[in-house]
Amino acid sequence: MNTFITITLRLLVLVAPLYGTVEACTSFTHNTPEGIVFGTNLDLLTPTDGLVFVNRRGIAKENIRKNTDEKKLKWVSQYGSITFNVVGRGFVWSGMNEAGLVISSMEWRDSEYPISDERTPFDPGSWMQYVLDNFASVDEVIQTDSTVRPVTDDGGWPSHFLVADAQGRSAALDYIDGKLVVYTGKSLPIRAMTNMSYGRALEAYQNGGARWWWSNPGHSAERFATAAKRMSSFTHSKDLNATPHAFDTLVEVADQYTKWSVVYNIDMRKIWFRSITSGAIKYLTMESFDFSCTSPLLMMDIDTTLKGNVNDAFIPYNRQVNQQVFTTGLARLGMQIPRQDVVELMQTFDGFTCATE
Repeated sequence: MNTFITITLRLLVLVAPLYGTVEACTSFTHNTPEGIVFGTNLDLLTPTDGLVFVNRRGIAKENIRKNTDEKKLKWVSQYGSITFNVVGRGFVWSGMNEAGLVISSMEWRDSEYPISDERTPFDPGSWMQYVLDNFASVDEVIQTDSTVRPVTDDGGWPSHFLVADAQGRSAALDYIDGKLVVYTGKSLPIRAMTNMSYGRALEAYQNGGARWWWSNPGHSAERFATAAKRMSSFTHSKDLNATPHAFDTLVEVADQYTKWSVVYNIDMRKIWFRSITSGAIKYLTMESFDFSCTSPLLMMDIDTTLKGNVNDAFIPYNRQVNQQVFTTGLARLGMQIPRQDVVELMQTFDGFTCATE
């Protein structure tokens, strides 16, 4: 049996429940005089650790899943990125790259990913890292459907995605009946997503709310409507600025299980965030980091107690810390993976080095 496939199948059983224990995540994006703002909440029932990574460009990588021809997709990262990872390196919940592309995931249990075919299969978190490594625009992300496909395995819940770029474009990506359904431009009048299909959320917003017989996990329709109203009510002259307004929106769509809140300003390439464990809002600026492949891979505990600018809180990648975050997440879900499998997965990621080496 292929060891890494075994690891990945188990990871899906881990990662999907981490996202899916509470169906209350919310993301939104809108243009303001201060730049394009993207806000997102992570909601989990279980306690969670988390790491923020500074991912480098020029790194040779390969997928941990095989294609149907038994080969693995390989690529060299074109852009550096900053990502927020629930279970450690390689598995992204949300992030932004140097080009200003931002993506975030939300569970949608009725999503149906494509069946197995010749396209490269990616776990959702790995797929998001692949997207941030390689693309600068929403259009490029949409075009990946011709070559790659997200997958989950038995025991895992699928996600759907909101993405935005520096040109002001955004898209909601649903998977319905095994096919990618894209909402963008005129089909995306409200640039928000929760834990129901975008089409159903928009229908509810335009027609007085969800019907009682609908699946409406975590009051998804209501959170979608709240985000929509908050975006439409923003006025630069009245509100202090876009970032506090975005955080206030994230508070209004949050619940008792909200663990992280992140706000990206795409134009500024600036990120603000806070966690339930460390409530103070802190920020980082992408221009302050060296994303070249010869620079060290950096990471930071999302629960850092520092306030304000936390650029200097990043430390060189520590495999033991990363592995601890990974295994702790397993333990909290009452799951175990053989230590050797965990070690081999960590070694796989450690093997990603400069393409020129």
